[in-house]
Amino acid sequence: MTSTTPIETSADVETSRHRVRRTFATILGGFGVALLGLGLIALVLVSFVSSPAAAKSTTESVLKQPDVRNYLVEEIVKQIEDNANSVQKLVLIFARNKIMTAVHRVLAEPEIQSFAGDAAAKAYSVYVENEPTAEIDISPISKAVVAAVIGTDKRLRLADNLELDPITITRDDNDFNYGGLRDLIQRNSWFFVILGILLQVAAWFLSVASHWQRFLRLGIRLFLGGVTFLGIVLVVRSRISQSSTDNKAVIDGVTQLLTDPMVTRFILLMIFGAIIASAGFIMNRKVSTISS
Repeated sequence: MTSTTPIETSADVETSRHRVRRTFATILGGFGVALLGLGLIALVLVSFVSSPAAAKSTTESVLKQPDVRNYLVEEIVKQIEDNANSVQKLVLIFARNKIMTAVHRVLAEPEIQSFAGDAAAKAYSVYVENEPTAEIDISPISKAVVAAVIGTDKRLRLADNLELDPITITRDDNDFNYGGLRDLIQRNSWFFVILGILLQVAAWFLSVASHWQRFLRLGIRLFLGGVTFLGIVLVVRSRISQSSTDNKAVIDGVTQLLTDPMVTRFILLMIFGAIIASAGFIMNRKVSTISS
């Protein structure tokens, strides 16, 4: 009588190995997608302040937000009202809308936004690039605002108080090393992205599935990862918007500016994953049809 026990034991061992490999492939693939998503978020955030040029561009982008300009206009007009005498306050009652329109027009000018960007870049060079000192001349901005205010009514000469002298900023040895923090985040961001990709490669080779089934599973992982991180970004953006009623429009504008690139990247990740999964699914069906 022939015993089948050794054959069954060998098959059980092989099945157990396959199960272990599938489990490790699933864990590594999921963990890799998580690292890839975190790396993409960090890269987007650090890109806004990665260099003086980036700081300038970010400042200009912020000033292009109508809600941000509205907030700045309100603050400027409030400062004018605080410095006004009784006659000037009476003028402001009737000329307020005209003044706000004039100041808003100034802040919307590309030249003024570029001046603000240059100021941000110089401040960045001191606090992040460790330059010892920098002089920030914001007089072109203040003079443009003053001219706009006085242009609405000559009696508003109090606007001359808005003209500001150049500001000199100096880095102190005890100041926090923002440059080191930026470099650390940048390095770790790329580390997360690269490690996430390598884990996908490891999951690919650990998988016991067929070639096209691996494509299908990779695509599904990328698609689900994109959906998950897109949902996280949108929920966080909504929570930030609901967290404060003060200057809500400004917070919403800046938050959208920061998160829109993340939304774009995760939508692309979803599309990329869907394409890979679709290709794997179609080819796997063709192979199965041919085999049968």
